[in-house]
Amino acid sequence: MKSTDRLPFRRVLPITQLVLCALLLWPWRSFYILQFRSEAHVLWPTRFQQPVYHIADSLALVPPREHTLANLGVLRLDMPALLNMPAVFTGVARQGAVPVGFLPDFWRSFSWPFLGIIFWWIVGRGIDALLAARSHVVAPGITWAETVVASLVTLGSAAGITAIIVDPSVRSDLILPWRWALASFGLWNVLGLVTILARVAQWRIRRQQRFVAAGVAAVG
Repeated sequence: MKSTDRLPFRRVLPITQLVLCALLLWPWRSFYILQFRSEAHVLWPTRFQQPVYHIADSLALVPPREHTLANLGVLRLDMPALLNMPAVFTGVARQGAVPVGFLPDFWRSFSWPFLGIIFWWIVGRGIDALLAARSHVVAPGITWAETVVASLVTLGSAAGITAIIVDPSVRSDLILPWRWALASFGLWNVLGLVTILARVAQWRIRRQQRFVAAGVAAVG
């Protein structure tokens, strides 16, 4: 199969993660509508009515099965943010980045996947470039900007892993479950390396091509 015939990961990965995140958040669609209405009321109080929340509070003991299902529901809500962990390096994890009408967990799960499109696109280009490099083809060309972003993601993820492992107090300060955050940092540490390796592979191919061109010129 030619490199041009391969599935373009730079397109597939961003779209796939968006679709997956939408499916994960689908059960909370009604609650998201309420929060959007609340945000609209803050921006345009005369045009949109403030939604009313009815929260049932019970002192009854929760059965173990329901407790497990609740934990899985929370993990499902956190998963879109975990899949797009590099968004945290842009400063969106700050409390001030959350709109007034939204709960932080819901806003992170909604907004981070859109920011993650950039990072997944870069990873996809890195995968495409590595696959093409096996055929000594430089396509798509990895830019210095992409290499810098991938390096920052790799180093930031490594720092996150180190902090979680070395300092147990960091675990309680995380806005996401620390075990899953650790796994997410590990995933993005590897994904960041993919783009870096692609850049190195393309540099080697270009250098070999220059040597070959110089040899042909010398013979001529």
